[in-house]
Amino acid sequence: MAKLAASGQTIAVAETSAGGLISAKLLAQPGASKFYLGGVVTYTEASKTDLIGVDASKSRPTATEPHAYELAAAVRAKLGSDWAIGETGVAGPAPNSRGIAPGVCAIAVLGPGKRRLTKSLWPDDQLNASDAYGQAPKLPREDRMQHFSAAAIDLLCDAIAVEHGDL
Repeated sequence: MAKLAASGQTIAVAETSAGGLISAKLLAQPGASKFYLGGVVTYTEASKTDLIGVDASKSRPTATEPHAYELAAAVRAKLGSDWAIGETGVAGPAPNSRGIAPGVCAIAVLGPGKRRLTKSLWPDDQLNASDAYGQAPKLPREDRMQHFSAAAIDLLCDAIAVEHGDL
């Protein structure tokens, strides 16, 4: 995050199943006031619409990379940040209304210009998108939320490293 602060760039966050933990990890960094513009936990369709302007009638399914991208783009536009994180997933303990298993999460990081990284997490490293339905939870809800937030910060760090030519 030091590179964000040093470059004068800012970040905003829209998260769902991480429940504010992504923002908490960013705010725990020294100098957060130089780069962190704000974050929202958009846990429902109504909050996504009311808080950051996502049109629920046109939105992609939750817990997918396209939806994570929508959240990131919407919060970046709303707060005017250089960078944004969008996170959408299923913390559990049960599958979501579409049958997506706990542990499935999608993250998008948008940076200056057209910089974009996305990542999906599955309940088990051996699973993929087609297997992610009906899998038994492997971690407690709180652990999943921590896992989602850590993965989002890792993806942000990767994107910043690419932006600054460190990778």
